[in-house]
Amino acid sequence: MRRWIRRLSIFVFSTGLAACGGHDGGTTDGETHAASHGGGTDDSTTSATAAPTTGAATEPPAAPTELAASILEGGVHLTWKDASDDEDNFVLERRAASEAEFSPVIELPFDTSTYHDLAVTAGTEYVYRVQAVNAAGESSSNEVTILVP
Repeated sequence: MRRWIRRLSIFVFSTGLAACGGHDGGTTDGETHAASHGGGTDDSTTSATAAPTTGAATEPPAAPTELAASILEGGVHLTWKDASDDEDNFVLERRAASEAEFSPVIELPFDTSTYHDLAVTAGTEYVYRVQAVNAAGESSSNEVTILVP
């Protein structure tokens, strides 16, 4: 809920930059501008200047697409396409190819589309997937398999 309120307050402030006289020709981002009005960037901030006009998400976000993995600098470099505009965050999961269950690797903020996993073991084949998450649920990407040399 806090992330949703934070996103709403940033959206409200960023779309209202010109209305309050705070527009400086595009050099102030919505988050900086929101902070100057008490919106802040701290996740503990839960007050917004405007009340939400819509409720929580009613459907899970669209699943990320085009998940790809490559070996880079001793780790697994993952990229994907963010196919949604209403996710609260992403959860990257992996499993060894010999295992049945996925385990979370990391929770990433909304609009993320890359991660570099250094916590891998040479000679192990991993299967990754990424989930887009909001209050209504989650949607999983395709899976990608990679062998760490």
